[in-house]
Amino acid sequence: MSAAIEQSERTAATGPSSHLGVRDLLLLRIAIGGATRADLQRDVAPLLTPRISGTEFRRTAELALSTLAGSHAISESKGRLTASPKGLKAATDLLPTSRAFPETWADVKTALVLASVGANDGPAVRRAIQRAEGLAALVLQHHFGKSTSRVLSPADLRAELAIVALERAFGNKIKTGLGKGAGLPAKPGRLLAGQLFKQPREIASDGKLIINLACEIAGSRETSLPALELALLRALMVPKAESAAVPPARPRGEPQRRPVRTAAPNPANDRTPLGTSQPSLFEVVSPPDMPEFCRAVVDAARPVAEGWPGNRKAFISLVWKAIRNARPDWGLSEIAFKGMLAEAHRSGQLELATADLKDGRDLKSLEDSKILYKNTVWHFVRVQD
Repeated sequence: MSAAIEQSERTAATGPSSHLGVRDLLLLRIAIGGATRADLQRDVAPLLTPRISGTEFRRTAELALSTLAGSHAISESKGRLTASPKGLKAATDLLPTSRAFPETWADVKTALVLASVGANDGPAVRRAIQRAEGLAALVLQHHFGKSTSRVLSPADLRAELAIVALERAFGNKIKTGLGKGAGLPAKPGRLLAGQLFKQPREIASDGKLIINLACEIAGSRETSLPALELALLRALMVPKAESAAVPPARPRGEPQRRPVRTAAPNPANDRTPLGTSQPSLFEVVSPPDMPEFCRAVVDAARPVAEGWPGNRKAFISLVWKAIRNARPDWGLSEIAFKGMLAEAHRSGQLELATADLKDGRDLKSLEDSKILYKNTVWHFVRVQD
């Protein structure tokens, strides 16, 4: 059995590890009023599936039990294993977030789940993680570096995720101003937050967005509460996969490198590769800051603007096509582009305009151009002559 499974005995000097081995789980289960080998097989083995089989678990468990007995952490009498005072102390050290050692195996698993998301054990948090939505919120808050001292509401967390998506799209070069009380409406916020999935998509509600994204991050194929809990517990047994880790922050102004897409994505997401040439392996993407973005939008809007002097307007969809072709180095998706336009309008650096739907203009261009922001639908970029 690999060293990842059979870890060495911990000491108080080093403190508990962020990952657990077979020996740790067995000690925790035995510390809950003792256990038989059948109890260990029933309660502990599922947390290690599918990494090891049942037969392999029994062989590994016997080796771990021998080690625990040799160190006087447990004793056996008539087929029942019990923890010694030394073993109880070692088991308690494995649960640093728990105020008192749990009384049941279910409570142990709850304490481990809280540890996996960096949350403290408290009544409010306990109530929240009894729902899939609450536990999923803590998973996302922990994953994206947000405080886990309290569980954010679906609406507040969706707004935070939209900001994360915008900052990733623009390389942390913008101050979004999209905090509480001034955020994007629900649907555009979910569209932006949906870009955080491995395969970006639109989710119909805040709750489903939070649960589905958390399950993807945790590696759960199902979106139920037990499935998410089990995925988090299993993740404690081994180091997290690189794909689930939060990307390290890069220095401000440093170009971001992305692998070039080779297959055509879903056109509804408008994530077609922006460049026509094919670099060998990576393309350099350098998102713009707000002033640069606004200047480029105005320059792109002028040639396609219509109307009389002083009231010239350009369809947002036409401006997007011009920006996509002129600035492939920005690496923008249409959703990120429209999100940035809304922020530029909110901060007064650009002026958007809405269409009079009675004038019979090109309905397709109107539909492609629309941006919903604060109960208003914008269709045009206004050009100041």
